[in-house]
Amino acid sequence: MALLSSSPRPARVAVARAAGLGGWIALLLVVGCETVDRAPEDMVQLSTADGWSYAIDRYEFPNQPGAKPRTYVNMTEADAACAEAGKRLCTAQEWRRACEGPEGDNRFGYGPGYQAGACFAGQPLPSGHTSMMNPDELVAASGAYAGCVTPEGVHDLVGNLEEWVQDDWRGVRGMLEGGAWYTYPRYADCSGRYSRQPDYRLDPDKRVYSAGFRCCVSPVPPSAERVGADAQRQLSLSTGDADARYDGSAELPNGPGLWIDRFEYPNQAGAMPLTGVDARAAVLLCQAEGKRLCQAHEWERACGGSEHAAQPYGDRYIRAACAVELDKPTPSGEHLGCLAENGAQDLVGSVWEWTDTPLDLPALQSSPGQELRELRGGSWYTDPLKATCQPREGYPAAPIDARFPEVGFRCCRGESEEAADLPVLGARRCPAGMVAIGEFCIDPDEHTGVAGDRPTANLDLIGARQACSDEGKRLCSEDEWTQACAGPTQRRWPYGNVYEPDRCHDESRARESQAGEALPGGSLPGCATPEGLMDMSGNLWEWVEREGGGGVLAGGGWNIAAGLGQCSARAAAASDYKAAETGTRCCHDGLRAAP
Repeated sequence: MALLSSSPRPARVAVARAAGLGGWIALLLVVGCETVDRAPEDMVQLSTADGWSYAIDRYEFPNQPGAKPRTYVNMTEADAACAEAGKRLCTAQEWRRACEGPEGDNRFGYGPGYQAGACFAGQPLPSGHTSMMNPDELVAASGAYAGCVTPEGVHDLVGNLEEWVQDDWRGVRGMLEGGAWYTYPRYADCSGRYSRQPDYRLDPDKRVYSAGFRCCVSPVPPSAERVGADAQRQLSLSTGDADARYDGSAELPNGPGLWIDRFEYPNQAGAMPLTGVDARAAVLLCQAEGKRLCQAHEWERACGGSEHAAQPYGDRYIRAACAVELDKPTPSGEHLGCLAENGAQDLVGSVWEWTDTPLDLPALQSSPGQELRELRGGSWYTDPLKATCQPREGYPAAPIDARFPEVGFRCCRGESEEAADLPVLGARRCPAGMVAIGEFCIDPDEHTGVAGDRPTANLDLIGARQACSDEGKRLCSEDEWTQACAGPTQRRWPYGNVYEPDRCHDESRARESQAGEALPGGSLPGCATPEGLMDMSGNLWEWVEREGGGGVLAGGGWNIAAGLGQCSARAAAASDYKAAETGTRCCHDGLRAAP
């Protein structure tokens, strides 16, 4: 095979021996404008539309069919492994060209349309949450899925392992492409949208259990412009008309003295929402109309309504009710079923929406001191688990100056007044040590066998039920647990609506203190509800009974990213899953009144 360069260079001859390529000697012979390079059989030679020529590994590293690919690596380790093999990490542009094909129309590598089972994706996480992933999770051998190959012979670009590439997306030097074995199948594609969503968390210096890589070679190293080319391509996918006339009259009540726009900016039925703007620009555009950017808790109130529902139309997800799981963006108001209680439309799906609520999360910052703002609702590309009125999965916060092709906003008006978050105790008579909340009683601390000791960990659903039963109690229902954590004002954390570092035991605090385990109940007095319930954010994920049967983990553990241990945080774990981060707390129906 001949590797041809389109740019003329002086005639020269260069010989380079590439270590780790089976003794292959790459002979680069440049005559006029032609560069000839014969790649080994375990690589595929390709060229981009602008004539850039390179070769890419057929399989994920170590590039051997039938072998398990290397995983649990950070970008530096992946780069070093490629260099040792006489290669380098591919750029995002090179990776995408290999995946999409010469015409750019193979969204899934093997073709333009999704084929269930063609690639290794969509497998359930036993833990139900990526914060509890471990290196023993499922990874397929390279080439095991015969249908997961491009027409040009590159295997497993979609699914199995996310792959490190050189990139310059939002100033981050690397990116992960293609999705992993657990990735939602529609995300595991060639487009790059999956890893460039605003809630996608990435640290190139941190090892990622689901990450692997493959290597590339080229006659000369890629330029900085070529490394950053995909970032510009992503932003070019933004929609909306910046000159569209804003309709300030289309607003709806959202509490005493408060209003929220019916649609995403420019607030017009039939218009494409404006995207590709950062949070600062969103603030200014709302201010120009005599309004302001909504706060996250105001947005959630409008979306969930008086019942605090998971969707604008209720708790149960209805496919196609909102602009979710689509192949392209749609105009505002097109999905008539996506109607909130107050009449607001498209709060879920369509485009992610900026809020003006800060989130002080070092784990999500790509540089020290970076300002973050929360986002809500998901987009037309989003899966149903993330397209909700309150975030349960993912990391919905992004730098204040970041732009995304699927992020827009809507405006609010009026001064928000927080309801007094005072203790609200129920009338039930409870067993000693328990707290009455509404019509039930609940333990103030996570379950522990010895008072003052660390809470009981490594509980699966049956073990959690038994632990409570042994004390004459029962497992809390999901609704009871949420009511106890969020209170009548539906606060987002046990202590309020704005995240405060070090209040609870989460990833940032655990990393700083090297406390990679749960703390004894009450160790952090700031992590309490007004009623005195401790550690409902972080520390341990807590088993609760799910409506309709089975269980779910609530509240986050000590390894969940700071700020994401919200009262709405959930992990849909298998009932037999147990780990150092899984425990519970118990509930009780209350004692009978004395005769």
